[in-house]
Amino acid sequence: MPRLEKPTLFDIKKLKGIADFQFGRGSGDVLFPKDVMIERSRGTKRIKIVYLNEDRLCSFRVRDGFLILSILGGEKLHESKLGLRVKIIEDVEPFIRKGKSVFAKHVSEVDEKISSKEEVLIVNHQDEFIGIGTAKMPGKLMLQMNSGVAVDTRKGIGEKK
Repeated sequence: MPRLEKPTLFDIKKLKGIADFQFGRGSGDVLFPKDVMIERSRGTKRIKIVYLNEDRLCSFRVRDGFLILSILGGEKLHESKLGLRVKIIEDVEPFIRKGKSVFAKHVSEVDEKISSKEEVLIVNHQDEFIGIGTAKMPGKLMLQMNSGVAVDTRKGIGEKK
């Protein structure tokens, strides 16, 4: 079990600021309620992972300091209608749920503010949350292209029950 600690007020402000910048205003309040816990890097003492009720909520991407969502974090953003979304066609939903990549030809709608390397929520044709991933091309291009990986799916939520 990782060494968890209660974040300082400065830590919470920093986390909320990054989330608001990355996912839109209000995201920080949704993602980081008062009862979150953090794990720090042993060497640098920087925040490494954020937990909610001992479940990973998000972690930091080392190269740019942005947040990498877990399924729990994606669900929280989706429930509050926040985050950058990529909507896929019905035919490929089972594959995306298993963690396969989203190809541009399978994108039906997209938030055009998405730029490459951004964290996105993947939703089905009924706007149900089905996974999280990293955009591999800008949102506008996802709709124009007929080939290529649009989103590198990090995690799908598994088979539909």
